[in-house]
Amino acid sequence: MKHIVVLLNFVMLPLLVVAEIPEGYYSNVNGLKMAELKSALHAIIAKANVLEYGSGAGKTWTGFYSTDRYDGNKVRDRYSNDVREFSSTASTTAASAPDGMNIEHSFPKSWWGGTKNQAYKDLFNLMPCEININSSKSNYAMGKVDKVKADNGCTKVGTGKAGEKSANLWEPADQWKGDFARGYFYMVTAYSDFVWTGEGLTMLESDEWPTMQQWAYELLLEWCRQDPIDQIEIDRNEAVYAIQGNRNPFVDFPKLEEYIWGDSIDVAFDPESIRGAEQGDPDIVEEVKGRDRFTAKWLDMLGRYVHHTRRGIFIRKGKKVLR
Repeated sequence: MKHIVVLLNFVMLPLLVVAEIPEGYYSNVNGLKMAELKSALHAIIAKANVLEYGSGAGKTWTGFYSTDRYDGNKVRDRYSNDVREFSSTASTTAASAPDGMNIEHSFPKSWWGGTKNQAYKDLFNLMPCEININSSKSNYAMGKVDKVKADNGCTKVGTGKAGEKSANLWEPADQWKGDFARGYFYMVTAYSDFVWTGEGLTMLESDEWPTMQQWAYELLLEWCRQDPIDQIEIDRNEAVYAIQGNRNPFVDFPKLEEYIWGDSIDVAFDPESIRGAEQGDPDIVEEVKGRDRFTAKWLDMLGRYVHHTRRGIFIRKGKKVLR
């Protein structure tokens, strides 16, 4: 078996402020794999103290003031490049929708039959959105759009492949693909007991695992790899947690999705090891991919097992870490 190893003298890594997960919050997932891991996460995150839906005190847009406000009073819109602002009177106790914006559901209520339940109000499922593109994307599933019918420079709407079939789809901008993918993984974990219907069946199936069709989770895994967690996601996760009391574990743990749907489904999940690496391992400098298939381990600074992959070698200070 041939290995090609590239050594780097130094590497500049982005500095992220790591989320402060409450002690013991994820203790029940240690050592679990795949379906059991997803089921245990469901039990942890399924209950949320959601705000009422809409504008005004104690409602969605007041939550958005904390979760999606930046550069003073601007509203972060992941569906459009337009820049809008909260009103000058908006605050953490009361805020309303700016002109030209409304609330967009990642998972529309029609996907579970229309009930205005917790999922309908869950801030992890809701984002501020420009009205016109919201209308264009309708209640379609997310995927790769091949034939574009609407494009505002950020979000595409049209048709594309959903497995072997053609379907109506919408596609986010590259900079938001990982964010939405991790949001979708949250939804199928928090609400894995739902019976999906309508357009939701384009990408979902009604079971505890995998809950997503294979084409869908494979695409979202790819988007997570291409667009890793950034500070915007970490900050929003903390802000939603402060309001609802539950978290998105796919933001708390990079590559968690790999343990449920991806290349690490046969590996027991260890949250402490992953957090240890996340909080300070500048020594893992590059993944080197080769033609041959092999297995590698990803270790943290203390040599603890972190991540298992069949896609490359991880190098630490010039030392190959192999299994």
